[in-house]
Amino acid sequence: MTTDRLTLKSGYDGGTGGRNTDSEGFVYQPEPEQTLSEAVTTAVAERSEFDDPIAVADAYGPLYDAVDPAALDALFESSPSTDRSGGIVTFDYAGYRISVDATRKVELVGLEGGAKRRDVQ
Repeated sequence: MTTDRLTLKSGYDGGTGGRNTDSEGFVYQPEPEQTLSEAVTTAVAERSEFDDPIAVADAYGPLYDAVDPAALDALFESSPSTDRSGGIVTFDYAGYRISVDATRKVELVGLEGGAKRRDVQ
């Protein structure tokens, strides 16, 4: 796991694998070229036992089951006529309560009991 894009909050032990079930969580700051929907799945993959974001979708279902990825990507984009410098969106996905704000910060807090994995055949 890399920590150059992660801001670790208290309660995170720096270990690998497992679910984060404490109430502290951690924060992922995406690269500028990364979409917010990619940032969410990457953050979940980095925090959990998955090697890549596709594995998260395979295990828990696609992100669009929790939130519209295109709407999430567009939500905090500024345009010449619209300043989107504030706000936050929160949703549950893959055993986490996920919050994304206008600074593009992705915060994950483990949900009690985690999430049920899909049966993939």
